[in-house]
Amino acid sequence: MKKKTKFYALLLVMVLSLTQLAGMAVPVKAAETKTCSHGRTLSGDFGIILHECADGICVMCYHGHSKRVVIPDKFTIYGYTLPVWQVYGDYGFSENGVKEIVLPDTVFGVGDKEFDSYEGITFYVHKGSDAEKAVKQEGYTYKYLNNTSKPQPVKGTTIKRTIRIQNLAKITWKKVKCDKYEIRYSQKKNMKNAKKVNCGKNKTSLVIKKLKKNRKYYVQIRTKSGKKYSAWSKVKVISKR
Repeated sequence: MKKKTKFYALLLVMVLSLTQLAGMAVPVKAAETKTCSHGRTLSGDFGIILHECADGICVMCYHGHSKRVVIPDKFTIYGYTLPVWQVYGDYGFSENGVKEIVLPDTVFGVGDKEFDSYEGITFYVHKGSDAEKAVKQEGYTYKYLNNTSKPQPVKGTTIKRTIRIQNLAKITWKKVKCDKYEIRYSQKKNMKNAKKVNCGKNKTSLVIKKLKKNRKYYVQIRTKSGKKYSAWSKVKVISKR
């Protein structure tokens, strides 16, 4: 009996060794994808499938209990992360007491009002998005989301150089897109009692007149677009003459 046991053990070792030498791998069963009660791939509280074009996601059903549901703009399925293109129908939303659905901008299809009521539900969308067009087309109740993106600051410019000739000084700056330039200059570095001059958007230089002899001046520039100004540039020195 002991001889047989040793024989089978030796045989098993030989088989495993040959498998490794041949570069063969023992297959491992892949982790099964979770499915919801509707037979769809379950991702969080959502049942999803690939869109028929295979480049986007369809949200097929909802299995959570939130009053306000925010649908993510992307899901991962079969190893691919894809945008949400469609919310297929009112499966699990109304019946689970949902009152608000926030749609990602990428959604271009939302059920069919003839079959999907979304009763008592308000959709939230960004103005001008594909999602807005989708809910408008079906006649669903919707409101706009507040635009929380930060306003872009006005782009400023910099003074390239200053040239002093007696009581005159020429200031040149880098041209940028704006409505106008504003220059200020003073005998004080903190710009106390500064004088200001406005220049058109196509200007790139200014001659300042009537400067006092043997006095140093300081100068800055900023841009204006609409009603907003950029920050002042770094202080440049106008040398004394």
